Amino acid sequence: MSCSDIPDWYLRHRLAVLDVRSAVWQRARRDLLPTGYGQDVCMRRLVQAGRLRRVRRGAYVVIDPIRETAPVAVASALFADDLHYVTTDAAFAFHGLMDQPITTITVVVGRRSRPVDIGAAIVRPVALADRWLEAADAYLTTVDGFPLQVASREQAVTDALAEPAWMTEGSLLGEIVNALSDDELERTATRAIARSTAAAQRLGYLIEDASRKVPTALVSARPVRSVQLRPGKAKGPYSTRWRVYG
Repeated sequence: MSCSDIPDWYLRHRLAVLDVRSAVWQRARRDLLPTGYGQDVCMRRLVQAGRLRRVRRGAYVVIDPIRETAPVAVASALFADDLHYVTTDAAFAFHGLMDQPITTITVVVGRRSRPVDIGAAIVRPVALADRWLEAADAYLTTVDGFPLQVASREQAVTDALAEPAWMTEGSLLGEIVNALSDDELERTATRAIARSTAAAQRLGYLIEDASRKVPTALVSARPVRSVQLRPGKAKGPYSTRWRVYG
């Protein structure tokens, strides 16, 4: 095999990112790397040929000359060896709850790291405590055949409620919450209460604003401290019941 064959091998195996530190590369490099070629030389030649695009040290997006790989698949592939999941805007778009262009993809991981510019979007890693990361309602699926670890609808809403800064299009959260079924709202309420009081308050506010039935888990909630629906934004109407500024 020559250097030029490596990207095609990755695409055939539906791998969107070549990370020289990954378990996949460490297992396959003996067969993929031509005899007599150094790893850095091969990567550099592939970048120059336009078959790889370096996005961070040791990590390269594999370029498909036929069609662009879904940015959300690239974002998930960057953390393939770590416990992670894609959430908020990109997850909502994946689930059909948003149709806005996604320019920031939020990926939940167990450690902080720098944002990664993958060309079509900025991948923003955010840290979550291990207990919440391990308990997250996220699952492995595919997009165009590429692996994707993504939050469920309820988990993505819970993340947006607990950490409003994780969602770029926060003004759409009310519409998204209203699109959930009653059963989904019940499950979201349970998750929001477990995550934080502020998350539960914001959910109650949005449900009340949509004139929906308040989930059983929220009925007895009695917040004692006021919060903002979207911290950092101008304060809107105040809900006495949920003690939330809209």
